Amino acid sequence: MENRTDTGVEETLQRVRSTMQRWGLTITFLATQLGVSRQYAWQVVRHRVPVSPERAASIEQTLGTIIAQQRHMRSFGERLRAARIASGMTLKEVADLIGYSWVGVERWEKDLCRPKPGVLWHLFSLYGLDVTPRASHSIRPEMLLPYANAE
Repeated sequence: MENRTDTGVEETLQRVRSTMQRWGLTITFLATQLGVSRQYAWQVVRHRVPVSPERAASIEQTLGTIIAQQRHMRSFGERLRAARIASGMTLKEVADLIGYSWVGVERWEKDLCRPKPGVLWHLFSLYGLDVTPRASHSIRPEMLLPYANAE
């Protein structure tokens, strides 16, 4: 019986890991939303510590609420960061591919400044996002699909 429960918890945590990757959520952000330490959240999500099926379901529910309310990407920089994380790239990898420093990419993600439209187009391409121009041939933050519903 315990083995079946452990399998159910592992399946739930696998869905949590997959969802976090797809939406570009970090362990740190999830830990903040759960009110726990980053280290504990990492151990739980990676299933390094035993958790009850109820706790695993609660974490999955919290994750669903975060995504539904899009709490993790309210600003342009947060959406840009989420897109990078969802693509599985690090700051350094992105910076090397576009010819900027990782500090510059980080500044865009922290909303300290914005990338130029041409650089933004390259970022969208790297992240696998739709860069098809719309009626006005400018690239807008709304084009950070699937992140278009963020404010």
